Amino acid sequence: MLALILSGTGLTVAVAAVIGCVVLFRKLTKLQATHSLLLKDLSKSRDSLQKRIIELSTSNVNLGGAIQGVASELQQTKYQQDEMKEEMTAQDQQQQDPDSRFYTRAVKLVELGASLEEIMRECELPRAEAELLLNFHKK
Repeated sequence: MLALILSGTGLTVAVAAVIGCVVLFRKLTKLQATHSLLLKDLSKSRDSLQKRIIELSTSNVNLGGAIQGVASELQQTKYQQDEMKEEMTAQDQQQQDPDSRFYTRAVKLVELGASLEEIMRECELPRAEAELLLNFHKK
C-alpha cells in the first residue's frame, strides 16, 4: 500500500512538474513575442531617426551655402560702397575751391607736426596764414 501511495505521490509530482513546465513555456513564448515586437518598434524608431538626421544634415548644408552666398554679396556690397566713397571724395575735392585744398593740406601737415616753414613752402601760404593755422590747430 505504501508503494501505491508513493507511486501516486510521485505521479502527482511528475504531473505538477509537467504542468509547471507548460506554464513556464507559455510565459516564455509570450515574453519572446513581446521582445520581438519591441525590437521591431526600436528598429522603426532607429530608421526614422536616421532619416531625420539625413534631412537635418541636408538642411544644414543648404543653409551653409545660403550663408556663404549672403556673405559674398555683403562683401561685394562693401567693396562697391568703398568705391563709391572714393569716387565721392574725389568729386568733392575736384569741386572744392583750389585754395581750400591748400588749407586742407596745411591742416594735415600741422597734425603731422610740420614746422611753420614746411607749411609755408608745401602749401604756398603766406607766413601770417600759416602761423594762424599752426596756432589754431595745434590746440
